[in-house]
Formats: sequence, C-alpha cells, structure tokens
Amino acid sequence: MYSTPQHISFLKGQTIDSVIKEKQNISQLIEIPITATIEEAFDVLLAENILSVPVYRLWRGHKQPIAIVNVVDLVAFVCLQPIFNNGNGCESSNFNSKSIFLQNSIGELIGLSAESTHLTICHPDDLLIDTLELFTRKQVHRVLVTERRPVEDQDGEEVINEDEVKPCFVSQTDIVRFLFQHNHQLGKILDTSASEVSNRTIRLIGRNNLLGQPSSITIHDQALTAFKKIHQDGVSAVAVVGDDGTLVGEVSAADLRGLNRERLSDLTKPVIMFLKSSKGDLTKPLTCHGKFTLSQVMAGIIRSKAHRVWVVDEDDVPIGVITLSDILSMFLPDVNGQ
Repeated sequence: MYSTPQHISFLKGQTIDSVIKEKQNISQLIEIPITATIEEAFDVLLAENILSVPVYRLWRGHKQPIAIVNVVDLVAFVCLQPIFNNGNGCESSNFNSKSIFLQNSIGELIGLSAESTHLTICHPDDLLIDTLELFTRKQVHRVLVTERRPVEDQDGEEVINEDEVKPCFVSQTDIVRFLFQHNHQLGKILDTSASEVSNRTIRLIGRNNLLGQPSSITIHDQALTAFKKIHQDGVSAVAVVGDDGTLVGEVSAADLRGLNRERLSDLTKPVIMFLKSSKGDLTKPLTCHGKFTLSQVMAGIIRSKAHRVWVVDEDDVPIGVITLSDILSMFLPDVNGQ
C-alpha cells in the first residue's frame, strides 16, 4: 500500500511564515530606486554583502516594487557591452574612456535573468511546498514577502505602503537552512547520494546540454573569460582548474560586485590575480564526493555559508556541481511521484 513520503508530509504543513519565524538575522530590506545607476547597484551589493536588491519607483508617495535585480543580471549586462566583444577592446587602456555604460540606469538590468523578468511576491500564508516550484523550475533564487497583500490604487497599480508593510526576502538559502533544521522530519530523502542530486535542476528544466562536465575555466584565463562563461552557460559560477584539471577555485557572479570605473581593468587580470585582489586570498571552494549524502551536502553548505558544492572525483577533478536549486528540487512532490 502506498504511503506519502515523510518529507512531503512535513512540507504540506509548512508555510513561508514558518521559514520567516526561523530565519536568522532579519535585517531591514535594502532597496534602490529605478533612477540609480549600474555602478551604484554594484556598490550597494558589495557594501551590504547581498546578491540581489529590489528596484522600486515612487508612485503617489509610495514605493512600488518593479523587479528584483541580482548579480546574474549585472554579469549579463557587463558581458553584453561592446567594449568586451571587440578584439581590441580588452586592453586596459581602453576602459577608462569606455566605462560610461556604468552610468546607465539600473532599469537596463531588468529582464536579463529569469529572476528579474517578473517580480515575484509571496505572502506568509503561502504553502512552502508550492513555492518550491518558484525556486526550482522557475529559476527564482529569492522572493519578496509582504506581511499583507498589496492593494491596487485607482489606476490598477499594485502599491506597497511601507508604513504598514515590512517586506523581507526569503531566499533559497533560508529554505535549505529551514529544511536542515527539521532534518529529523524529512525521512529517507536525506540519504540520496550527491551524484544523484548533482545537476537535478538542469534535468528538471531540460537544459541537457549542460549535463557533461561542469562549466570551468583554467588558471591561465582572464577574469573576464570567467564571467563570459557564466553568462554564456547560464550558470551562477564556474570552476577554476589547474593544468592537471584539479579544482583550484571558483568564480561566481557575486565576484563582480563592487565593479566601478577604477576597477574595470581588473577584468583583464588572470583569474587567480583577480580573485586574490578582490577577496584578499584564494580559498578552495566547498567539495564533496559522489557518495556523500544529501544530508551531508546540506550540512556543508550551511556550515560554510556556500551557495554550491563541487562534486569531485578521487583526483580532485570536478565532475559535477550541486546548487541550492538542485537541493530544493529533491523536495518537489512530482520528483518522487507525488
């Protein structure tokens, strides 16, 4: 006789509010106006140590959220600039005179990623099991949660009155942490091997062209090459490998934060130099072997405050990657025949 898996039974009784109540360090939401520049967006993300920020416009004295832009949007925007697509454009001497694009409106970022294409607003009473669809198939990494549903003004526009509403973000990290805090209620799903979890989302959304080796660059490549690879492959990070193919580091979309006119030429540096100058040191990313369990992977991500785990073979060569989306997709009802 068929019985509902334990993790499905648990999820059906949870809401977004369940996650918020256990969310650590809920801070005031950082927002930027549609009038902000691209360079200001880079600075805000770095200064606040965040990966995304809501963009709003003022409408009759109220803030009207338009979109959530993130580091992936910034990478796409930079990689699409003509200066980086010209054979002679990567000379550092050309950058100062051609950095004017950083003064463009942040509005130009909207729609460059799946997340910024449509503003996703959730509410505390939304069922957690339903929002997993957003965080996996819809490729959304964070949602804006309001304590009450926005009202429409007489022109039919949704407006959030911040005198009455205190919006906050709920991210993939928040949900993974929430699930792990309740691991004793999740059952056998946590015993799934890392090799089975790896690339789960890619299969889910039908991007089978990425099912081979994970996206990577070599230690000899420029930093710009890494960000172009991120944009072209539609991933959030690439592995950096040595001459023997072993994992040396990683470059993520987040590493582009803080880019300004003075730092634009840093993109021409070898990737290792770029990482050392931006982070102060070169740290090896989080790794696991294929026989690790989902539980062990989740524990590692939470402990390391990482956003992904690279699956490596016995020679430390990357053979896969597990993202937060991959982890959350394991808890989708239909993945397990529900």
